[in-house]
Amino acid sequence: MDKNKIKGISLIESLVCLVIVGIGFIGVNQMISFATTSIDRSIDANKINFLSETAVEDIIGDSNNASNYNYSQQCTKNYNATGTLAEKAKVKWAKHFMQENQLKINNQFKKLPCDQLDTKEATITSGSDRTSVKFKFKSNRGKKEKFIGVVVK
Repeated sequence: MDKNKIKGISLIESLVCLVIVGIGFIGVNQMISFATTSIDRSIDANKINFLSETAVEDIIGDSNNASNYNYSQQCTKNYNATGTLAEKAKVKWAKHFMQENQLKINNQFKKLPCDQLDTKEATITSGSDRTSVKFKFKSNRGKKEKFIGVVVK
């Protein structure tokens, strides 16, 4: 073999290779970003379902007094209970909805961010033949709404 015919990779070829690999990394990075956002949305939806199911169970357990369970909350803490079962349940809901004492880092509980546009509401509608509950959750700075309704009795 002639030594003049064997040549290494030229600078242009190596730059083209780096560009191709870089485009691949950008695609992977975008997929990771999309997956993370999707997981966050899924966690948020599961949390809302869990919290509303907990609240509905409280109302079903005291269905004769269901009209006392009307509820609305934003990012404020108002955990005052007068002693009735409905008031105690609302205090429990407020703590759950505010996610109080749920994230512990370095043996300290961290407060999760809350936006004033994020609201949680329970509306009780009583008729002569049935009582229904409608939960309305606004999240993602009020941009996302989720409704869950159930007939209590």
